[in-house]
Amino acid sequence: MLTLLKSTLLSHLRKNAQKALLKSQPTIIGIAGSVGKSSTRNALESVLKEQKKTLSVGNSETGIPLGILGMRPSSYSKKEWLQMAAKASFSTDFLKDTEYLIVEMGIDDPFPPKNMEYLLSILKPHIAISLNATATHTEQFEKSLTNREKELPDEKKREIIIDKIALEDTKIITQSDCRLGIYNADDPDVSRHIKDKVPSSTVLKTFGDKNTNDISYGQHSVSLDGSVFKLFVKIDDKREEISLSFKDYVLPKEYREVFAATVLVCLDLGISLPTIISSLEKNYTLPRGRSSLLEGIEKSSIIDSSYNASKASVSAFLDLANTLKKETDRPLVFLFGDMRELGNESKIEHEDIAQKIIGVVDHLYLVGPQTREFILPVVQQSETSFKEIRWFDNAVRAGEFMRENLPKNAIVLVKGSQNTIFLEEAVKLILKNKSDEKLLCRQDDYWMKIKSS
Repeated sequence: MLTLLKSTLLSHLRKNAQKALLKSQPTIIGIAGSVGKSSTRNALESVLKEQKKTLSVGNSETGIPLGILGMRPSSYSKKEWLQMAAKASFSTDFLKDTEYLIVEMGIDDPFPPKNMEYLLSILKPHIAISLNATATHTEQFEKSLTNREKELPDEKKREIIIDKIALEDTKIITQSDCRLGIYNADDPDVSRHIKDKVPSSTVLKTFGDKNTNDISYGQHSVSLDGSVFKLFVKIDDKREEISLSFKDYVLPKEYREVFAATVLVCLDLGISLPTIISSLEKNYTLPRGRSSLLEGIEKSSIIDSSYNASKASVSAFLDLANTLKKETDRPLVFLFGDMRELGNESKIEHEDIAQKIIGVVDHLYLVGPQTREFILPVVQQSETSFKEIRWFDNAVRAGEFMRENLPKNAIVLVKGSQNTIFLEEAVKLILKNKSDEKLLCRQDDYWMKIKSS
């Protein structure tokens, strides 16, 4: 019965979202990928909103239609769902006068309604972006493994799952009939599933390391004052170098994917390079808990990336933090929580990160059962390379310890999944200014209720 009700609700929301799109007919820009969707969505909005009326929505089978209909749930209660269902038919004018619709299209599963094919049944983007494919939400994708594949070694099984994630994600280009497909040529899984699978009506553009791409990468520099990205843009067979500077954001080099994709979209829409650069540098902001730089106690600098964690993002931020450590000669503290929803791949993904932590981190504070099971045994074998290793069963206890024992002048990197980990509650306890709590993720009534339960 519950399944039928959910299916009926999804169908109702989808049909009304489609009516809204028919009425307004905006240019739809869809974003897919394991890492960087929200950052790309924000980057695009920072440029496009200065040109024409722009709306961004996402990123799920409910989030997309609700966003198109102008509804943002707060409590997710049964009563609220019923109210939104009743309101949906009267909300199809929400997109009125919207010229650009940016849609974060996140998949959690190879099967509907959480796969790309279902999201494409709601809308089809005119411009589609495929950023990357990594081992996120692998727990759900394990369901699509054959019995023979399930018996393979962990490393081989992980490769197959990432390939399945790439196959599903890249359908945003291969099955959307988009007029422009933009993808990461450095990601072999993404490239393999896009090449030769796109209709002739779709123009493809790429970004990556090689200068044969439409955008290639130049130098990346970062300090505790901000980040600078150099990109080479191919225009009329010439390569033009541009520089993007972001104050107060410490961004890993992997953000070059975000900015390269953004520049390619905006150029296609007729926006000049100087305007794109100016708008990005002036307007670009990150969601809370996605690389915010905060002042901490004991003259510490907190890199708050507590919103979520995957191996790719954790690895990127460890590289960034190591660079800052070397440049500043300050101790590096890493508050690291479980990476969730990895299924049978959890062990190998955590152990890979454990190896990367060794020789980089000085004070390691771990939170969650998976870090205890998979990280702790590995790092303890190299205990002499650390000044301190501690494990905590929850974020608040970790924060309480850090409040009393945080090394002076430390760089504090915070990374962990949201699924019951909630490291922002530890960050709250080591902030220099209590007023900065408003800059932390998941502080609204809905999330605070979940955390207290």
